[in-house]
Amino acid sequence: MSNTMTAKEYFLKLVGASICGLPLPVCPEDVDLKKLYSLCVRNSVQNILCLAAENGAVTFPDEIFKKLKQSRLVCGFRESAQADEVNFVRKTFTENKIPFMLLKGSHLKALYPQADMRFMVDMDILVHEEDMQKGKEIILSRGFIQEMDNGKDIVLIKKPVLTIELHKMLFVEEYFMHDYFLNVWEKAEGCGEYEYKMSYNDLYVYTLAHLAEHYTTAGACFRPMMDLFLLKKHKSDELDFNYIEEQFEVIGIGKFAKNIMTLCDKIFTDEELDENLLLMENYIVFGPPVENAEAAAVAALSDESKATGIFKTLFPDFKHMSLRYPILKKLPFLLPLFWVIRAVTYTFSKNDLVKTKREQMKNYDKESVEKMKEIFEKSGL
Repeated sequence: MSNTMTAKEYFLKLVGASICGLPLPVCPEDVDLKKLYSLCVRNSVQNILCLAAENGAVTFPDEIFKKLKQSRLVCGFRESAQADEVNFVRKTFTENKIPFMLLKGSHLKALYPQADMRFMVDMDILVHEEDMQKGKEIILSRGFIQEMDNGKDIVLIKKPVLTIELHKMLFVEEYFMHDYFLNVWEKAEGCGEYEYKMSYNDLYVYTLAHLAEHYTTAGACFRPMMDLFLLKKHKSDELDFNYIEEQFEVIGIGKFAKNIMTLCDKIFTDEELDENLLLMENYIVFGPPVENAEAAAVAALSDESKATGIFKTLFPDFKHMSLRYPILKKLPFLLPLFWVIRAVTYTFSKNDLVKTKREQMKNYDKESVEKMKEIFEKSGL
């Protein structure tokens, strides 16, 4: 190993070795330990860094090491409490005949050499819209309190460390990927009397789509890259990449998805990255290189103007409208009517996420928008 290494380079080597169950690389003396710690916190892999410190691969000042130990202790407590809540949900939702689906980390953490390498900050549970109220009441009876209802999900918390997000949909209605995932229940596989899960093909699609959502709203981090890499590593026999790539084309993120999959293949094997993939790697690991990034991201994806962005939000193309309103497949001439319905719903919506997006369209500077636009174009968006 070279004696000269940046914090990012060591971060990638450490994470790659950890999730593959390989010997941990020793941290060179010239790596900036504060930057390394910050990168791990930003990308939610503190436990991996703590394990490396405990195994002697990294030697931190006491102040940082204590933070890592405390973080891992909290994660361990939360993991235990989450396991109890999962058992409670399985039992009570089944007794009340509520179909449900545990999302994301609940299934992905099993792919890691140690489950706590992939800790969950919250528990995500998908139910049908008509079961939201009953599901919420059951969770409230467990001592949770409602923190937020944003129209897409209800956030319930139990202090000091538990959060449950009860979802009725996977993406907010106004987001372009929402329509594709409307049939998630039709594709789901039963794994209990009332419990369902995604197939590994659809879990891969959803994991990358969820990464794309955060990427386009300036909130991407490295952990989904780990999830995608391990899905392919451990479930390759069950993954049909012809199907997967077709779904990305239907969603409208085919080029971006291809870039992310290529980056996943190369990033953990020390292969050299071209300019665009390196840009994507830096964007994911470090975050956006601009101020007011979320607002700039919204504007950057709106093509040339605010007006264009608003128009695209209100009037998506036929492919996406027909997913949201299936009747259009039989009666395509009704498209203008459903555009009007969508526009009215969006304009007068009280949904917090929609109101936030409307405000974001007003707040950005041109230089930041141009930078974000360049990043998105080179990323395939």
